Amino acid sequence: MFTLLRQQQKKILKSVLDHYTWLSLQRRRVNTNSAIVEQLRKEFADKKEQHIVNSERDRAKILSVSGTTDQLTGRTYYGVHNKGKSPQAVYGFGVTRPDEVFINNELNLKYIDVYGFDYDYTLANYTDNLSRTIYSILRDLLVELLRYPKEIKDLEFDPTFAIRGLHYDINKGWLMKIDSYANIQLNTVHTGRERVSDPEEVIRYYNGTHISPRYLHTQMFQLNDLFSVPQACLLSDVLQYFKDKNISFIPRYVSDDLNQAARILHTGSNMNSAFGIGGRLHHAVVDDISAYLERAPQLVGFLEKLRKHGKKTFLLTNSSFPFIDKGMRYLTSSPDWRDLFDCVIVSSRKPSFYSSRRPFRRVGEQSWDPVNKFEEGEIYQGGNLRDFTQITGWSGQKVLYIGDHIFSDLIDPTVEQGWRTGAIIRELEAEIETRNTASYRHTLAWLLRIEQLIQKAQSYYGKPDIDGSNLESLVIEWSKERRNARHELRNVFNRSFGSLFRTYQNPTYFANKIRTFADIYMSNVCNLNNVSLDHVFYPDRTYLPHERLVETLIDTGKIKELLQS
Repeated sequence: MFTLLRQQQKKILKSVLDHYTWLSLQRRRVNTNSAIVEQLRKEFADKKEQHIVNSERDRAKILSVSGTTDQLTGRTYYGVHNKGKSPQAVYGFGVTRPDEVFINNELNLKYIDVYGFDYDYTLANYTDNLSRTIYSILRDLLVELLRYPKEIKDLEFDPTFAIRGLHYDINKGWLMKIDSYANIQLNTVHTGRERVSDPEEVIRYYNGTHISPRYLHTQMFQLNDLFSVPQACLLSDVLQYFKDKNISFIPRYVSDDLNQAARILHTGSNMNSAFGIGGRLHHAVVDDISAYLERAPQLVGFLEKLRKHGKKTFLLTNSSFPFIDKGMRYLTSSPDWRDLFDCVIVSSRKPSFYSSRRPFRRVGEQSWDPVNKFEEGEIYQGGNLRDFTQITGWSGQKVLYIGDHIFSDLIDPTVEQGWRTGAIIRELEAEIETRNTASYRHTLAWLLRIEQLIQKAQSYYGKPDIDGSNLESLVIEWSKERRNARHELRNVFNRSFGSLFRTYQNPTYFANKIRTFADIYMSNVCNLNNVSLDHVFYPDRTYLPHERLVETLIDTGKIKELLQS
């Protein structure tokens, strides 16, 4: 009996001791957790104050803190608006020059014997008037030929709405930006001019944020060139009009109608396309060419430099000869512009030029003879890549072809013939100008700091004596700050869709195509005039996530400092 009593007393004592031990551990856990959270909060506040001080020193703003992007928004995408003004360096680093040539793939110009060029938005740079005219003609065609409501003629082009590279879902009528992995950037999905308010609606429709390759290629189309930007704006404006007026519509009907109007805009009748100037747009440009084309004083010097050094040159374009002739006379201030090229091919019907067997034909001469050689001073139309290669002997990696359209200009010659390629991206100037501003750089620096602090806080998850609930609340709070910073960095490029090149961390679908199929890219073809003809373009080393820490330290020479410390 006495032994049983002692055993019960020991159990009670152990239970009491265990309880006090548990209480002690809980108090210690609370104290430890509280200390860590307070330490992290203090670090966040100190870093934020430091960033604010640094930005004020550079007369800049951290946009997500100040809550304004007015100083950076409102730019169009067709050129630099502050030419002649040099932005100041931030953090001791210089700025990116808009006239640079940017490298995706190593390219030695010494081995380039032949330079080929597209015309529209490559040799010819258009003013903002062209987009307004495209919008107006398309709008009027919808009313005059396709019996759309007359009130649509009151719509006006908004150059700040759409950007190149967007995708349009022909079934849903949604315009959106997609990243390099075919994932949707949810806050860019628009129906008409309004953002889709509920992201879950988009997620439910696509069963997530990823677009399958089949759906992407069969039920969507992409805005690949600058001609398509006003078309996308009009499409969104018409859908918005129908919504506002409660007019029932099927999105695919509207996009089909607009595509039909676009064919008339660019080609007119088949006879005009084959033998005349072209469609309504081409006639508008030719009738007032100084209002649409920008003079290119450096272009002649660049082309003459190539030929002086023994390089062959050719012009390969889908536009008609009368249109090209008028434009090149204006650009070069000379009727003898054809002397700048060894070969001129018009009405080429790219991208089918690269895969078809359509024969070449002389322009301006009624002849049914086959074209077996390209004669000096002659102009040719149509044709195909295989015959072009056989006639000229120009093939493989000794050819560099430069154009603005990924699918029409760059992909097929790279894949089929191994041509080296260069992309002209006119919007690059304005994006670089924005990225060079002190406010953009300080906001980006603050965003990166927030992400570092969030990762640091998350590193305490699951550790002994740490209660994750308070840490989780802190991470949620900081994640909101991160969202604000990301939102403002998007807005400085375009309030609806952000940057042409980036969906937050990832490149856009458009940028990824440039990275894959263009060896080099630049804002203007004459940027190549800034480098020698035996220049070697070396791309920056691309780091995989597991390589970044050590190899960055090695490449920058900081590994020695780190080891010494």
